[in-house]
Amino acid sequence: MHRLAALIVFASSTIFAEERPIPEDCEVLEGWVTVWIDQVRQAREKIINLKMDGQEPDGELSRKFEYVTYESERFSVAFEERCDSQGAMKR
Repeated sequence: MHRLAALIVFASSTIFAEERPIPEDCEVLEGWVTVWIDQVRQAREKIINLKMDGQEPDGELSRKFEYVTYESERFSVAFEERCDSQGAMKR
């Protein structure tokens, strides 16, 4: 499931303006949270590596970082609101 979500994000990484719908299923939602957190980590590492080499990140990388951070926060909040710590729907 995580690989499918990662593949979807990878295949559509050039589409930054589109907000993804937040799924109702907690397991799927948890998978998306994991994917977005990983995307934030990867973008952050690229930015850090560029800065360590004395370079500034280009506009596309900066926009990607902003987008994946926004989506990570949005999906994380939805997970916290809808799901309990075991990943089941709150009652």
